[in-house]
Amino acid sequence: MPTLKKKNILLLISWAVATYLLFVCFREIQIEQAWIKVKQAHPLWLLLGTLGNLLIFVFWAKQWIIFLPNKFAVSFKEMFEINALMSTAMNTLPFPGGHALGIFLLAKKNGVGHATALSVMSLDQLTEGIAKLTVLLIVSLLTPLPPFLKKGLLVLALVIFLFLVILLYFAYRFHDYKTIETSSNKRLRDRFVDFASRWGHQLEGLRNFKTFFYGILLAYGMKLGEASAIWGIQKSFGLDLPIWSVLLILATLNLTTLISISPGNLGVYEATVFFVYQNLGVTPDQAIALAITQHLCFLIPLAGTGYIFIVRRNFINKRD
Repeated sequence: MPTLKKKNILLLISWAVATYLLFVCFREIQIEQAWIKVKQAHPLWLLLGTLGNLLIFVFWAKQWIIFLPNKFAVSFKEMFEINALMSTAMNTLPFPGGHALGIFLLAKKNGVGHATALSVMSLDQLTEGIAKLTVLLIVSLLTPLPPFLKKGLLVLALVIFLFLVILLYFAYRFHDYKTIETSSNKRLRDRFVDFASRWGHQLEGLRNFKTFFYGILLAYGMKLGEASAIWGIQKSFGLDLPIWSVLLILATLNLTTLISISPGNLGVYEATVFFVYQNLGVTPDQAIALAITQHLCFLIPLAGTGYIFIVRRNFINKRD
């Protein structure tokens, strides 16, 4: 386990990286001009951008429900809340704090347990990876990819393939696994083997082609929500760029924010969007305005929705 000192050092490094990236973005722009661009953005298109990101939760909650083994039942409302709280943590805590919280919250629901919750998260990550890879492949067909995106595509494809092979092995190797009693007196190895076996047994969504395919479609739905948000932000600034520019920004963000190095990917997100728009011929002032606005329209629903549930739990429900 990392010590508190090591955690603080990693946090300091992540903030240093984020600060440097923000400096790189801002050093060649006029803040006043960028702020004017932000104020001129059309509010209805900005609303569309925010709603597009909020739509992610609808597909996400439904995906987790179908990946949950049939013997467990979690309502759409409960799953929506779990995903919202997890998303808030993912945009607040270092990686993989948000994912761990999502597993913990689902495990507490109706006797689901940690092995089952981990199986749902595993299928979530697999389909998310497939959706990201699909976006990259579509972009590669529409426009030449920068060298780092080509390398990212190959690496992502390899990682997804290996992850799929591992999940398939466990899903079919322990298809008929029967849970055994593992008391605290059992060796750590025995408890680990039992947990891994139960995890593989609960990967029902991978053994059922229709369920897995439906899960992939829902992952595509989440990407559609992100893409519509990016398109809405472009329209709010009056930009008329080719539709593949939306997918290029989405694909690049999917790679650069794969592992969060700062809360909410602050700095990394802005730098990514800024440099992509600059390569598309957008002026630096407008590019940074677009980057900041797009990140805000992402964070408001993806981080803010969970805070609404936290406030309701801790203040409104207690008063009642």
